[in-house]
Amino acid sequence: MPHAILASMGTDGDIYPYVGLGLALRRRGHRVTLVAAEDYRDLALDSGFAFRPLVSSEENHELLDDPDFWHPLKGPRIGARWGVRFLPRQYQLFSELARDPDSIFIANPAMLAARLVRETLRRPLITPILQPWMLPSCSAPPVMPAGLSLPRWAPRPLGHLYWRAIDYAGQLLLGRHLNVLRDSLGLPPVRRVFQWWLSPDRIIGMFPEWYGPPQADWLPQIRLTGFPNYGGPTMACLADDLISFCEAGPAPVVFTFGTGMMHATDLFRAALDACQRSGIRAIFLTKFPGQLPQALPPSIHHATFAPFQDLFPRCAAVVHHGGIGTLARCFAAGTPQLILPVAFDQKDNAIRVRNLGAGDWIRSRRATGSRIAKALEKMLTAETRTRCADIARRFSPEEDPLEAAAQCVEDLIASRAATAAGPAAPSPPAPRT
Repeated sequence: MPHAILASMGTDGDIYPYVGLGLALRRRGHRVTLVAAEDYRDLALDSGFAFRPLVSSEENHELLDDPDFWHPLKGPRIGARWGVRFLPRQYQLFSELARDPDSIFIANPAMLAARLVRETLRRPLITPILQPWMLPSCSAPPVMPAGLSLPRWAPRPLGHLYWRAIDYAGQLLLGRHLNVLRDSLGLPPVRRVFQWWLSPDRIIGMFPEWYGPPQADWLPQIRLTGFPNYGGPTMACLADDLISFCEAGPAPVVFTFGTGMMHATDLFRAALDACQRSGIRAIFLTKFPGQLPQALPPSIHHATFAPFQDLFPRCAAVVHHGGIGTLARCFAAGTPQLILPVAFDQKDNAIRVRNLGAGDWIRSRRATGSRIAKALEKMLTAETRTRCADIARRFSPEEDPLEAAAQCVEDLIASRAATAAGPAAPSPPAPRT
């Protein structure tokens, strides 16, 4: 029985697509192991998976607690410095899991140890990509934070130099630590980490073509399957108090800035001001209520969690950080969205939403109550609602993107089996000390 090892780091939006894919693979008869932060053990076991912790809860929250992790320039350095500490430990874990000859890794590109095990044990590796921002391109360059984007008018030679510079940054952040481990395994050094971390076997783009149109300079092993349609273990359970609040007056606006965001005090304060200026009813959605103003008026309801696919259709708009999972749920619900990007892929996502006519965005560092109120007033038009409804109709109930992704996994397994007559895979080398 094939053994699918799904590995990722991050918050719910980063983990849920892997869990949804794991459930699709289980229905097809695969054994599934989820490798993630300890926080997701119960989710894995409730889903019928085996589980191995990638980092402890304390180690995971050490990263999320750091306000600099959410800074557009400091964040990558903070994340890399935190992550490279675990490389040797994760290599040992993945090597142990991969001793199964029928194992296949489905791993976030930041799981560098999975890419190493592909080399040492010759196990197939699939890299899921949740957003087109992760794919280097000169013809349609992604929008980078802090004004570091490659201009779209740039000639191709300048584009190649730009991506060389990005790779040089990757060497500074990750390459030295990675190559120390590679040397201990008898492997040659890697020079372009952000090219190397994408699997040469298969890349699954978990977004649709209308959101991230394929480019001629994308890697040829990319297959697009659409936004994953798994919203977590409580998909059908919208709390009674939330239903009552939504039905007690005009449709509310949801404000949510990410399941792992612990530093949104200023954004929630601005959101409260915007609601009071415009007379908006609102839902403030966060697992960390210490970020909220102490005295919320009756027109604002706080919830620690809600299944987006049930909540968003009841709402007039969603104001959020630009996470790809939240964005996709807004699309599916036909709900306009105002994005306040903070870091990473969020600005790129925000611009794509605006270009699709499904909402707008403003810089989070300039997000005062008056600016949010004006942006919502400008955005909530019949034209925007019509465009959002048009996009929602693209989500066909007959099409299951997670089943399409599972089929990509099985296609790779079948192609590998067809060439399995070669020499047996070696035992994994142990790092030299």
